[in-house]
Amino acid sequence: MSKVLVVDDSSTLRRVVREALSVFEFDIQEAENGIKALECLEESTFDLIILDWVMPEMDGFEMFTKLQSIEKLKMIPVIMLTAENNKDMVLKAIRSGVKHYLTKPFTREELLARVLKVLNLDQNTQ
Repeated sequence: MSKVLVVDDSSTLRRVVREALSVFEFDIQEAENGIKALECLEESTFDLIILDWVMPEMDGFEMFTKLQSIEKLKMIPVIMLTAENNKDMVLKAIRSGVKHYLTKPFTREELLARVLKVLNLDQNTQ
């Protein structure tokens, strides 16, 4: 069973992601900001992080940068979510190593397709 950490300051968006992923048997944990997410990562290992960009206290980009500096965490795939579709932000994320980027609003199908691709899962095997 894949373990997914959903990091977003919006409880509504965390619920939307949880519901979208409920078609699979994922172990899903949630955090409301980057600081709480790093605490979760100290306590447990994850196969995927779905990370909002704009959050209070520690935004998603700052958290991603922190992940890249920690040997045991930098290999965890990250899907960056954002309402920002500013070309400069997208380029900044890509140049920093973000490989998976999804802009809000997104469809359930877009999210599922991205998660399945990142986790190398065949939809028919779940």
